[in-house]
Amino acid sequence: MAQDNGRTLKPNYRKIARVVKSPSSPYYLDSLEERFSRCDTTLTVDDLRCLYYGGAANMLTASHKALDAAVLRFGMASRRAGIMWWRYQMLTTAVWSTGDGSKRNPLYVTGRDDALWVATDFGAPLWFKIKGKRKFSAAPQR
Repeated sequence: MAQDNGRTLKPNYRKIARVVKSPSSPYYLDSLEERFSRCDTTLTVDDLRCLYYGGAANMLTASHKALDAAVLRFGMASRRAGIMWWRYQMLTTAVWSTGDGSKRNPLYVTGRDDALWVATDFGAPLWFKIKGKRKFSAAPQR
């Protein structure tokens, strides 16, 4: 991901929908999900974008809940919590790769709950956009 140089790119939903369905594509959803579940460190930002925007809605929220559950059950320093933290950070990388959170350059999420977690982690209100909807702002959860 270091080679991505911090550039942001609005998700191309049509292209993502096409490439995640093709078994011959390097972005085939089943392959990406399998690599993600293995904590494959070779996943690129493009891989993560296709996984997040081509996968199930609120994937980020589900990942955050799994992280919270692992920390409560096994402790913050546990291997299980580390794995859940890695998965959550990779999905937030996909979101942060789409904008800077300003009104002019919002972050693209698949659901409002995902926006809430990103704003909470950032610690400040941010602007978001969900496909086909108006921009909205989400503030950190207390």
